[in-house]
Amino acid sequence: MVFSNIETDEWPEHLQFRTALGIPMDGEDILNHMVVPRTDQGLLSWAYVGTNHSATDRSRTLRLMYKNPPLYKNNPPHVIYPVGVRVQGFVDTCNLRPLGNWKRGSPPSSALQCIVLSGGAGLDHQFSQYKAAISEIITYIYRCLNVHRPTSEVQERSTIFAARRVFTKINARNCHLPSALGAGDDPTNDSASVETNWKVLDKVNVGMFVPDDVDPTDGAFVSMDPFHLRSGDFVDVCLGFDIVSRGSRGGRTVQVHLTIDHILLLSAAEKATVVGPGPEVVEDVLGLRF
Repeated sequence: MVFSNIETDEWPEHLQFRTALGIPMDGEDILNHMVVPRTDQGLLSWAYVGTNHSATDRSRTLRLMYKNPPLYKNNPPHVIYPVGVRVQGFVDTCNLRPLGNWKRGSPPSSALQCIVLSGGAGLDHQFSQYKAAISEIITYIYRCLNVHRPTSEVQERSTIFAARRVFTKINARNCHLPSALGAGDDPTNDSASVETNWKVLDKVNVGMFVPDDVDPTDGAFVSMDPFHLRSGDFVDVCLGFDIVSRGSRGGRTVQVHLTIDHILLLSAAEKATVVGPGPEVVEDVLGLRF
């Protein structure tokens, strides 16, 4: 995962949680893998597309992984570390219900949880930097696989859309794992109709910032129910890259999607309205630190 260097000095005053985030604020202190490179050569030395042999879905064995991540240099060489990108923005829409958009009778393979982020007034400039860097990473993935990126994917969008698959296909490797669904997650027990072949093995990780009563800039992150996230919330989201590769008579087809790793609620909607500095005073470097 890429740890974010969040330039909180550029956030509205009530969103500045410098101490609580515990993240370096000085660019000189950031390790190389914390910064998304903005050149082809930089990307080449930063990450590579490799095979995750433990993947249960054979169309999703490819992963974007770090090259020699410094924080893990003492770990065994066979351990892989997928790239993650952390961005901050306002929730436009989201569906993080335990079963996402799935309804009984529909294919479990298409069940998704999703979130749409926007920049909001005063944060549009740095948000556009996020989008540009993410687009460059996705283009790099296609180049690594020697596949032309679809024109439709390159089109400019005003938001960032990310999703995660709800169900996992059951096989010999994971059939012993219990369902991650808890009490109240599936009141009508609809998932039982597909549990022979599909199961919810993990849930989206969502946390929230709880400020200290004495010092509001201090505090901690605690787990929260995704149900409480709503439009207008200011959040920090770690995004992953879902590489789908399938063979066909016409050759190989590749698609790259943004996935949700975790979500942190930094400020609730009623407190997160931006009235701070406009984009003209926000440094370009803000969008390059993920």
